[in-house]
Amino acid sequence: MVIKRILIWVMLGIGSTGVLFIYKYFNPLNHALFPKCPLKHLTGLDCPGCGSQRALHHLLNGEIEQSFVQNPLLFLMVPYLLLGFYLQLVPEPTVRELKLRKILYGYRAIQVIFAMVAIFTILRNVFEI
Repeated sequence: MVIKRILIWVMLGIGSTGVLFIYKYFNPLNHALFPKCPLKHLTGLDCPGCGSQRALHHLLNGEIEQSFVQNPLLFLMVPYLLLGFYLQLVPEPTVRELKLRKILYGYRAIQVIFAMVAIFTILRNVFEI
């Protein structure tokens, strides 16, 4: 069982490294291998994730300002999601970690995140953020 778990982590590490390598060296604007947004294709509207691939490319190349321009929501959501994964994977969480998980990932927090994403999506389509 331990070997299986280690193998899963090794495969995740190799896969993640490969994906990051591709995004660092290939600009999604210039290459057809990257998926296009179906919502943007069908409606012409930007979804909350539109620009994330370009933002990741710029971020991996040290172009932080350009990355932020492509998708500002990415800068809020990535640390939030990474913290959530960490708190989910801690084998024996402390009382503080459990409290933090309840506050940041409880029912009310999910409502706030949903509202933030909805407002961001509306604003980016109205004001072309």
